Amino acid sequence: MNAELRPILVEYAAFETAVRRQISELCAPHCSVCALVCCRPEFCRENIDSPFLNLLSATILQNTAYSAGQGWLTSSGCALSTGRPPVCYQFICDKILDTLPDSLNRYLARVLSDLVPHIGKRALGERHLVEIMDPAQLKKVKHERFSKRLDEARNALQVIRSYKRHGFLPASARKTLSKITPIPPSLAG
Repeated sequence: MNAELRPILVEYAAFETAVRRQISELCAPHCSVCALVCCRPEFCRENIDSPFLNLLSATILQNTAYSAGQGWLTSSGCALSTGRPPVCYQFICDKILDTLPDSLNRYLARVLSDLVPHIGKRALGERHLVEIMDPAQLKKVKHERFSKRLDEARNALQVIRSYKRHGFLPASARKTLSKITPIPPSLAG
């Protein structure tokens, strides 16, 4: 692994963990009692196919094996604390969104779900970080480009956390959030 990739892996893993915690707060109360299974073994396959995601999870999965039938899913949920496919973050079901009090909270949930996928965008040309299938190509990922997206995502996460604590969203925060997910017309005013 080249010197440029190590900081990307460390920073990505730390940020993914922070986002996973926020999403768990939002989703876990609903997912734990839901009869539908949104997490599917076929989604897990991206962790195996993507050299980047596989590198992320390799250091934490010493006692857990990937199963063709179950993926990384266990009776207590996903075994991956980092290296989850972006779809695992992007999907928040309508049942959860419908429990949120208003359109602003639903928008913030969508931004939250787009944070991890955002940091991998255009990592190498037009390819997302998890779409780089040749491990040698990972060496070409520029830390500066990655850091720019990570900073945008970190700033948006700070806005979401601040709103959660204070219940107030300053107008300046909308620009930060819109870098991740466009603001719906109903909230643009």
